[in-house]
Amino acid sequence: MMTPVRSRLMRALALALAAAFALAACSRSDQQQAQREIERGAGDALICAQVRTSATALDPATVTLVKIECASGKVSMSGQVRSVQERDQLIQAAREVQGVKSVSADIKINPKAPTGNEIADDVTLATKVRVAIAGQTGVNALKIDVVAHRGVVTLSGDVPSPAVKSVAYDTARSVAGVKGVVNKLEVRR
Repeated sequence: MMTPVRSRLMRALALALAAAFALAACSRSDQQQAQREIERGAGDALICAQVRTSATALDPATVTLVKIECASGKVSMSGQVRSVQERDQLIQAAREVQGVKSVSADIKINPKAPTGNEIADDVTLATKVRVAIAGQTGVNALKIDVVAHRGVVTLSGDVPSPAVKSVAYDTARSVAGVKGVVNKLEVRR
């Protein structure tokens, strides 16, 4: 009997062989064009990674607030940042990445956009709430999604009973740092 890992390896090997045979059947110019397209795709992935790294260095929140896409050396950014200065720094950092041919930015200014520290605080608070709920409800916590935003925690997902819903809500309210709880849990048996 074949294990799942071995099965996946065999499928991957079969696909690789099929691709190799397909390329071998192509003309030399088709092979060269395919190679250029592969290299271009890899180059775009590297450019995007470098632009994201530059954005993270400016403000870690940028990675979650700004979508960055790359195609043929062209970088497109959309989303929001807190200030014009941050937007300008982000655009300049993208232009400085080797291989970038152009940068288009549809980045809105939102003075209330969260900072990296605020996002980290939200993630930390959500994690504390998840752990507290898991301690109280056990396995039932697996279907509870916890999101925190500036101290307000939203619970969503399915729970098996009204009692679990109540315990999850009360537990979330009791965690230090929680300013409010929005309970969107639904009882599903």
